[in-house]
Amino acid sequence: MAPIGLTDVAVTDFVLNQRNGVKGLVDVISPKTLPSRYVQLPEKRVTPEKLMIEATTTGKGGSLAPVIPVIDVSDWNNPNVAEEIYDASTTLGFFQIVNHGVSLDEQNKLRGVGRAFFDLSAEEKKRYWEESSVSETASYMTSFKPSMEAKLEWRDALKFDFKNRYDQVDFAATWPTVCRDEVVKHSDNMKPIGKKILEILMKNLNARMVEKTLMGSLRMNINYYPKCPEPKLAVGTGRHCDMNTLTLLLQDDIIGTLYARCGDKWLHVPPVMGALVVNIGDVLQILSNDRYKSAEHLVMANQFLSRVSFAYYLGPGYDSVIEPLREVLQNGEKPLYKATKYADYMKYYFGRPHSAGNKTIESVKLH
Repeated sequence: MAPIGLTDVAVTDFVLNQRNGVKGLVDVISPKTLPSRYVQLPEKRVTPEKLMIEATTTGKGGSLAPVIPVIDVSDWNNPNVAEEIYDASTTLGFFQIVNHGVSLDEQNKLRGVGRAFFDLSAEEKKRYWEESSVSETASYMTSFKPSMEAKLEWRDALKFDFKNRYDQVDFAATWPTVCRDEVVKHSDNMKPIGKKILEILMKNLNARMVEKTLMGSLRMNINYYPKCPEPKLAVGTGRHCDMNTLTLLLQDDIIGTLYARCGDKWLHVPPVMGALVVNIGDVLQILSNDRYKSAEHLVMANQFLSRVSFAYYLGPGYDSVIEPLREVLQNGEKPLYKATKYADYMKYYFGRPHSAGNKTIESVKLH
């Protein structure tokens, strides 16, 4: 393939119209500088002064960072486990869990097949491009909402929707064979872990565990972040809050580029061998009437290594209505959010770019 110029028009055509994604741009063009379509506006960049200083230091003029809790869940019945999960969910909205039952071998196998998909030929990957995918429940994409983004994210993704998981035996028949079996197994591993966490969080609200409302829809993204020539100017995934109930993330075990908002700064979520990162989504904040915190987060780019991660999303059934739980309001507390059908909330969320930040939940707030 002949080299292209790195004008916005040429980059857009190659990455989006020709469906090569950002990995194709890196593999074929190998730009030495960041194409302007990916250069974030200065106010959107995460510069050093926007980062929190590590908790073990007392740097001058900086904010001392709290520690992202790492919780040992080998005994789910231990009351200390519930207390730690509850504390993290009401403060940072982020924590990590270890000894959850998913082995390092299983995690590494999943990482391997995830990379294998993105290493497929361009023509094979294009079969799954989101606007014309051969599968109704699997799609390949780049950035988040390219048609609305002035600046693109340095990320490709393969998305899966498990909404028909139990309605049709061959729900994954059209998924890429290179990773299909491992993706299905990962969902089967994640679902009971997510359920245990949600049971703890509901118990602390004195509320019932209603699976349809809390985890009636299941989705997963395999995110791929290629090496970036100028990572300080780019963003891997832009700042956003997750719209769902709970997210379980298997991040890269070497490259730590995930950051969570803490006040007006960003806190590093470091890789922990074997851990799953857990974060609260908008739905839990709404159901709990702001007791649980849906934390804004982003992923930075890296210059030296590519990165792969697996985000597993538990959310309400699409026809579920989300609003503050009556158990939370039983003592006369005023609801902070109006009742909203989850499908409508999703439509609003996916209709806006990540650059809009955490404003989705504001759309259902009662003023």
